[in-house]
Amino acid sequence: MISRRLLLLLDVLCLAGVLWCAVLIAGLLRGGTIVATGLAVTVAALLVLPGFTAGIVTNRRALRGRRPQSWFIREVWAPPVDLPRWALVAAGIVLLAFWIAGISALAGDRAADEQRFALGVLGGVGTGGTAMAAATLVRRRP
Repeated sequence: MISRRLLLLLDVLCLAGVLWCAVLIAGLLRGGTIVATGLAVTVAALLVLPGFTAGIVTNRRALRGRRPQSWFIREVWAPPVDLPRWALVAAGIVLLAFWIAGISALAGDRAADEQRFALGVLGGVGTGGTAMAAATLVRRRP
């Protein structure tokens, strides 16, 4: 199991990845490329994916009540319902903004549009990872 401190570190890194993606997308929307695509996407992935993975892994819940149909399913993934409603709404709005930024890049054919699409996807993944890891941290209060 992931320790509370490690999960907090991964959550903060995931949030840093979301902010990294947001700043770079804002620069691209203004018409300038701040960082080369390869570096921008690599850094975003390195910041976002560990926190997203930790959020998925830690948001498992044991099945209660009815016996599962499969003998090997003992736990199910749960959405981040432990967060306050305002946090879920904020995460949804940020996720929607990244989705729009990524999808709107499909209309163009420049390298900046490819970077914006990749950063939009990674920013959305990071938003979900941040919310899921935060929900685990809220649920596991000492």
